[in-house]
Amino acid sequence: MHELAGVWTDRRGIAFIAVTAVLYAMLLIPFNQASLVVAGISIRPAAALPVVFGILWGPAAAWGIGIGNVAGDLFGSWSPLSIFGFLINFIYPYLSYLLWHRLMQRRTIRMSPYALGMYWIVAFVATLICMALLATAGTLFFGRPFVSKFVSYFGNNIFWTMTAGAVIFGLALGPAIRKGFVYGREWTKNHVIPR
Repeated sequence: MHELAGVWTDRRGIAFIAVTAVLYAMLLIPFNQASLVVAGISIRPAAALPVVFGILWGPAAAWGIGIGNVAGDLFGSWSPLSIFGFLINFIYPYLSYLLWHRLMQRRTIRMSPYALGMYWIVAFVATLICMALLATAGTLFFGRPFVSKFVSYFGNNIFWTMTAGAVIFGLALGPAIRKGFVYGREWTKNHVIPR
């Protein structure tokens, strides 16, 4: 069974889905209600979480971020585009998880300048791909202007994931590994995990 489906048969995986969804929704909802915009870019600090949670919790984070995004949209920004929002927010952490673990293959997993550098590369690539997909969905299915939507989505997400996300990642990686708060097959393949 693919790990994205298998996570629903694992109690630990379901717990990580719930934690991710709740934390993401708790950060989304107040800012969706306030609708803060600076220079045409919506301010959503929750964007700091998908890449970090994706790397740590893989398939559980994919479901959790997708569900949390739907919950957040129900409190202030629900539209037909929210369906695509679920799909993109599902892909975003899972893509981050796969990319980071590929870049870290056969390396001891611990917080290091290399691990942080790989985080930044993954954050940029995953954010670029996923926000371009979201803006494209808005253009194709809802006639929204691609450039302005892409700038808004990408601008918000890249700012938070490269700054606050990097800080959270730097603080969380070591303790998460030591306490076993990591999840997904990539954590057990091709890595040397310090004990």
